Formats: sequence, C-alpha cells, structure tokens
Amino acid sequence: MEPAADFVGGQIKLPAGRHRRVRRPQLPGPSDQALDRLAGWYAIGLRLGGAVLFTAIAVLAATRQTTGWWLGLSLTGLCLWSAFFGWRIRRHGLTATVVLADTAVISALALAQLHLVPVVLIQDDTSWMLPLACTSVYIMQIALRPWLGLPGAAVLVIAYGLGAGHPAAGWLLGVETIVVAGLVAVIRGGARQADAVVAAGLETERQIRAEEARRADEREQHRQLHDTVLSTLTMVAAGSFAELSPALTAQAARDLSVLQGLATAPPVLGTTGPDGLAQLTDLSPKLERAAADTGDLAVRLKLVPVTLPSPVANQLVACVGEALRNVERHAGTDRAEVTVTGGAGWAVVEITDRGCGFDPAATPPSRRGIRESITGRMLAAGGRAAIASRPGAGTTVTVSWPA
Repeated sequence: MEPAADFVGGQIKLPAGRHRRVRRPQLPGPSDQALDRLAGWYAIGLRLGGAVLFTAIAVLAATRQTTGWWLGLSLTGLCLWSAFFGWRIRRHGLTATVVLADTAVISALALAQLHLVPVVLIQDDTSWMLPLACTSVYIMQIALRPWLGLPGAAVLVIAYGLGAGHPAAGWLLGVETIVVAGLVAVIRGGARQADAVVAAGLETERQIRAEEARRADEREQHRQLHDTVLSTLTMVAAGSFAELSPALTAQAARDLSVLQGLATAPPVLGTTGPDGLAQLTDLSPKLERAAADTGDLAVRLKLVPVTLPSPVANQLVACVGEALRNVERHAGTDRAEVTVTGGAGWAVVEITDRGCGFDPAATPPSRRGIRESITGRMLAAGGRAAIASRPGAGTTVTVSWPA
C-alpha cells in the first residue's frame, strides 16, 4: 500500500539568495507507513461495506417520492464504483487521485439526493445519504493531508447542502470533518514523534558504533606500529644490529610495507565470501611465514590442519609474531616452539620458550606489547590470550579462538 504522502507531498524551495537552501519533504516513517496501510484497508471496508448496506437501506426506504430509475441508476453506479475503488486501492494504494474521485462520486449522489431519498428523511437528518457522505469524509481525512483533505470535505458539505435543498443541511458533516481531522492529526503527530524517537536512538547507536570502529581502527594501527617500526627501533637501540645487515634491511622493508598500507587505507580485518560470511583460511602457511620472519630465532613448529575466518587468522598470526619477537628480544634464548591444536573453525596456539621468564604482574603499564599486541588484539577478534611465566622458568603464551 503506497502512502498518500508520496502523491500529495512535494519539495518546498525557499527564495534564492546568497545561500540557497532547499527543504526536502519529510519522508514517512515506519509508523506513518503502517497508518497508511491501515487507512487503505479501512477505506476499502468503508466503501464496499457502505455500498452494500446503503443500497439495501435505500431500496427499503424508497417511496413514491423517489424516482425509480434515478435510484436504480445511482445505486448501480455506487456499487460499481465501490468495486473499482477497492480494486484500485489494492492494486495501486490509497492515492490522492482515487480519494478525490471518490469524493466526486459521493458529491454527485448528494446533489441528486432529492431524487433518491424521501424529503421527510432528509429534513430529519435520518437519510442513508448522510452516513454515506460521512464515509467519504472519513476516507479523505485519513488518506489526505489537511491542506487537501479539508477543502475536499468542504466541497462535499456544500454538495450535500445543495442537494438537500438548504445549504445549512450539511452542518453535521462539517462538524464530523473537524473532529476526524483533529483525531487524525493527533494520531499522525504521535506516530511521527515515535518515529523521531526511534530514529534518534538508531542515529545515536550508529554514532556509537562508528566511534567504536574508529577507536578499534586506531588501536589496530597502534598495534601495527608497535609490532613493526617501534620493534625495529627498539632492537637497533638495544644493539641487536651492530651494523647494517641483510636482516635489518629485510625487516625495515617489511615495516615500510606496513606503513604504506596504513597510509593508503585503514586496515581491513578480513574478507567475506559471496554469502556474506567470512572466508576460511588455512592457518599453517601464515604461521610458517611468521616463524620465518623472526631472524636468528629457531622456531620449531608443531602444526595440524586448522582453518579459521580470514580476519581471525590474521589477528591470531599477528599475536604469534609479536610473541616470537618478544622471545627474540627478551627471553635470552635462541629457540622457541609453536604448537597448534584445533580444526575447522577453532584453534589453540601455544608459543613456548625456555628462556629467563618474567613476572607478568610486574610488567609496567607503559609496556604495550603483551597488553595490546597480544591480549588486546585477541579480545578484539573475539578470542582470548593467556601468558604463563615466572623468572627462570620460561614463558608460554596461549592464544585461542573462539573465546
């Protein structure tokens, strides 16, 4: 069912000036659309039900004062129009065109009511023509905006008064028009307020999500910088490279590649397949590359076939890489072991060394390697990380997904 506002609304352009603004028409919200759909069914019920009911009443109330052929022709036209009215709304919605056409049909019948209704019933305001005209008033007010519905109702009121023989006869229709228009305005106003509250809530949620995404992106960039440039500079400052070496050149080239990636586009955690789900990727080749990038550290790999969503696999491998760099820089050993257990959609990876170890609780807050590059990264990916170590007993870093 198409909303009536789509057919009677339009753009309002303010006068041109140095800064010209254009007010766009307010689009109907969910509540307005629901009211429009309900109005369509209500209009069909009023018109079809009214045609059947008032035809029967008109036949029963007919007297010698009524003109038989006028009555038969008018009632036949009313029934045919009502059937077309219902079909038209079902097919194209409650549009302004069909509502105004309905007003014209009922107004024509009201003008001819002296031929259709006994005069005594018209004088007593008990004729079937009055409730028939009321149905048109109701349909106009629920389907049209006031600037079009009220003038249309005024035309019907005038037609009823002229058809009854004295213009004041339509006063009851005028009162009903005002009452119905007021009720519809209150209902639609409440619906718009509800839509505005919902829209404001959705906009707030969207802004919160956007801010969370921005912060997550910043944290990921900080992790990338920590894992690459800052790590390399730390190793140079610590004297790991006494002079220019192929290992330093290779590491600097990798760092530069990461920086270029950050400059051209924000990091994307993964890709999705045609069905919108994250594609699964084999974890083993990624871990082999991470182990090969550790320079002089000998890494023993114990791998099993594991497939994870691409974004998760990338984050998990980044954690493994950071753990291996920590072994190389701080553990005082040249050996480490990476053990993988898991299967399709889950994985547990342990990075173990038999170095000097440390006390995790004594790690200063300024050290971001474990807190952000390992623990924070896995939490952001929906996994978990644990560090088990003590001085003189080596270190075991465990990362797993899902949590």
